[in-house]
Amino acid sequence: MRTVLLLCLLLSMLLPARSAEQSADAWDQALSAVGLTRETCRFDMLDMAQLGGGEFALPYFDAMHQDPLRIPAYLRAFRQEALGIAGSVGELVMRGGIRIKEGTYRKLLGDPNREEAQRAAGADSLVSAVRAVHVAGGLPLTPAQVNRLMAAAKTVPPDVAQNAAFLLFVELKTIRWRNRALAGMAGHNLGQLFNKLTVRHQDDDNSLDEEIEKLRRHLDLKYLLAGAGDLAAAADTAVTALAKRTGQERFVFDWDTPLGRISLRGSGSDAYAGDRPYLLIIDTGGNDTYAGGGATFSASHPMSVLIDLAGDDRYLERPELGSSAVAQFPDRKANSLRPTFGAGILGYGYLVDAAGNDLYRSLNNTQGRGLFGVGVLQDRGGNDRYDCYTLGQGSADNGVGALADLGGADEYRCFQTSQGYGGTKGSGLLVDTGGDNDLYEANNTVIDFPSPQTKDGNVSLAQGAGNGRRADYLDGHSMAGGIGGLVDEGGKNSFSCGVFGQGTGYWYGAGLLCAGAGDDTYSGLWYVQGASAHYAAGALYDEGGNDNYRATMNMAQGAGHDYGPGFLVDFAGNDRYEAPNLSLGGGNANGMGFFWDRQGDDTYIVAPSVTLGRAAPNPNARGVRERNLTLGVFLDTGGNDTYPSQIAYAGNSRLWTMHEAAPPPLPKARGVGLDIESPATQEPR
Repeated sequence: MRTVLLLCLLLSMLLPARSAEQSADAWDQALSAVGLTRETCRFDMLDMAQLGGGEFALPYFDAMHQDPLRIPAYLRAFRQEALGIAGSVGELVMRGGIRIKEGTYRKLLGDPNREEAQRAAGADSLVSAVRAVHVAGGLPLTPAQVNRLMAAAKTVPPDVAQNAAFLLFVELKTIRWRNRALAGMAGHNLGQLFNKLTVRHQDDDNSLDEEIEKLRRHLDLKYLLAGAGDLAAAADTAVTALAKRTGQERFVFDWDTPLGRISLRGSGSDAYAGDRPYLLIIDTGGNDTYAGGGATFSASHPMSVLIDLAGDDRYLERPELGSSAVAQFPDRKANSLRPTFGAGILGYGYLVDAAGNDLYRSLNNTQGRGLFGVGVLQDRGGNDRYDCYTLGQGSADNGVGALADLGGADEYRCFQTSQGYGGTKGSGLLVDTGGDNDLYEANNTVIDFPSPQTKDGNVSLAQGAGNGRRADYLDGHSMAGGIGGLVDEGGKNSFSCGVFGQGTGYWYGAGLLCAGAGDDTYSGLWYVQGASAHYAAGALYDEGGNDNYRATMNMAQGAGHDYGPGFLVDFAGNDRYEAPNLSLGGGNANGMGFFWDRQGDDTYIVAPSVTLGRAAPNPNARGVRERNLTLGVFLDTGGNDTYPSQIAYAGNSRLWTMHEAAPPPLPKARGVGLDIESPATQEPR
């Protein structure tokens, strides 16, 4: 035994010693260098509560904000969830509602639409459903009208008729949910309110509207989302059933009801006008042109479902948009007449296009927009083009808005508040599945929304943006932002924006951009690429590829300002970062900035400034602010990297801090950078 012990001792002496640097986790090592642990690397919420203030803050935001080291894990989970639910309108609605703490899971005990499915399976179900719509609308059919209806219904193929009846029965049930949601607004003129909501596509004067504020406090979003979930589940059921059909019939069934037109059409190339409400459209084929459908039309026409099964279709709010991009459209600044193409205001608007290379071009409140309602646009295939002005492409305030594209090389263009935007109590999501090369543009060439930061750039609030209302300098009625997310599964993608974009948050909002493997390009100005301002959270997560990040002005690539965390995570690839001041793990004014490149041979192009794990000291901090931390953390855990020669402290296999020689206690502005060969480093929390 003694011989064995001696041999073990000799072997241990011969083996190379493992240094503390090698054995310590990279996150632990970096944080400990500035006197922090994973448990202490967070905001002091009791101190912060004496400042700021944002009514309607969401639990999802709180979880990101109160423990910033959770953000990488949350980003990964957010991406996985979005890709997993993109194929289901029902799941998009349900998960969006849960994210704003208003959702239900009505499928828990089975199909909530069982009764409606049974009614639709009966003989002459389409006739029965249309008659029920007339009764619900207060205009029952006469015997002569019933005879006409029966004759018209015989022209519709049985499978289309049955699925149309099913959707109509569910829509009638959904109206009851919507009425319950609005019961607290009894006595208010909903028609006028609807007009206010559609016209007010931006608050230029920063004023509050009394009627809209009453709606915000009295609308029961849980009831509204319960109905939204049932109708969304019904849309999934109908699309799944109809997608199996092979018939190429040509037929036309148009029937006007008090709740909107019902249009069932076959394989011809049809045109649908935009000057009337549609309760239901099912089109089985052909290259169709839509000026309306799939969106709420008025307070008295609060729901619409549009299903197009095949064809290269054109969704054009105005005919001129067929030949003019929104950026060149001379009337783009004029308010839209009404919501379009997967938009729900005070109700529900769903559009599902099952196949084809489609063009979507419209202005405001469009392409997956929820405003005191739920709107979803789901495109199941093809190389598609999406073009809007504002408030579209997965955008929501006090509701759920989602755009889901299930494959193809797609283009997404907008100006503002789009491509995954969440305002107060809003869950906005744009999700693109598949590995094709996509383009995401928030226009920064035509300056229609000049930023306070620079008149030469637009305020984008796009590509994963959560945005609230800051009113501490106005009327005091500050309101927290919502959750805005953009998720792309993979491919060689291009993202461009102006100010506030690409995983950005403002005033208790959370913005997330999650991209998959592929050589991506990101370009923006200020508050971009995982950046936040004023009690908000912004984060960007890229799974891999040789990516190129470029920000030109300030606050970017893992930067946090004023009690906000900003986080950029890139998991793999030989990446290039061109960064401004306050970047690459930069903290400012009690903010926290985190940057983590997990592995790859990376290049950092930046001038000496608050960057590469630095925090900006605030000599004017007073009160609780002088007690609270400002932090910048830079972490590169693998690869042979290139750093600027003029920044002498940064380099491969180095640890650097802002205050190496400072005596304890450490100052409140702390910064740390660590370049280490540890590519297996795990998420910090």
